[in-house]
Amino acid sequence: MSQQCLEFVTVDVFTRQTFGGNPLAVFFAAEQLSDKQMQQIAREMNYSETTFVLPPVDTANTASVRIFTPTNELPFAGHPNVGTGYVLANHPSAVPTTGTVTTSTNPETGQGQASMCFEEKAGLVQVLVDMSSDDKAQQARIAAPQALRQSPGHSIEAMARALNLEPDQILGAAEGSTIVSVGIEFPVVEVGDLHALRQSSANVEQFKRLSLNPVITGANVDADDAFLVYVYCRNGSGEVSARMFDPLHGIPEDPATGSAAGALAGLLAQLDNINGQMRYQITQGVEMGRPSRIVVDVERINGQISTTRISGECVEVISGTLSL
Repeated sequence: MSQQCLEFVTVDVFTRQTFGGNPLAVFFAAEQLSDKQMQQIAREMNYSETTFVLPPVDTANTASVRIFTPTNELPFAGHPNVGTGYVLANHPSAVPTTGTVTTSTNPETGQGQASMCFEEKAGLVQVLVDMSSDDKAQQARIAAPQALRQSPGHSIEAMARALNLEPDQILGAAEGSTIVSVGIEFPVVEVGDLHALRQSSANVEQFKRLSLNPVITGANVDADDAFLVYVYCRNGSGEVSARMFDPLHGIPEDPATGSAAGALAGLLAQLDNINGQMRYQITQGVEMGRPSRIVVDVERINGQISTTRISGECVEVISGTLSL
């Protein structure tokens, strides 16, 4: 039986420093892999997410990108798209031969930009990578594939129990929590200060009782509806600190969650009654020793979020080959 070798690169996403941010593994030329093999590789890497680059269905796009946690596939996620765009900009030979990358010049800086479009289960994801004068990727920005959606979540009491907090440490007790999405759903809850945020931890038994669908609880919850939570506090205008707990998907805590940050920024723009553009800067991963900085630019017009862009810097860490 012949051995298959896959090239890959890892990057730390939403950071300027190696060992900061959220690690990501990007596997090239993955079209020969089965779904089972992709899941096995993601479990082997044991990062929050691992991506696989395949030829696009439509040659006007750059690639088809599939995203796996250690336990399941995701339709969309923020840090995997930012990191994959950064990696493909630095490794143009890894772009599928049938894929399209458009280069241009940033009129403000005079430096190059690489525009990509990824096909994903949640839809098309637009990626823009800023390049340095020596054609090295500097940072990547993605546009969320879906408009902001929000729905009622669990009670404050249930969320407090999930986070091992007291109910009075959570804000908005009268309304309960909120579930938000720009491509993947996240229950979000605001705590009153950094002390409560740092005190938060995942009560796994309570997580097992809850669901992404507040109507479904306990034994009826399947893997797709497994509960997770993005908890945050405000530090000033546009400044937010956050943590994300997702132990039921093999992620006890995530150091940077771009898709959750994008959805949260849209929710905050609604709550703040923003008219026009607003930038939110979200710090995450501090308690894990992997500080991350996620920048989200939202535009709200006529009471609706019209665009959500998630951006960050990356650091390349490892390049290698996996044998199957």
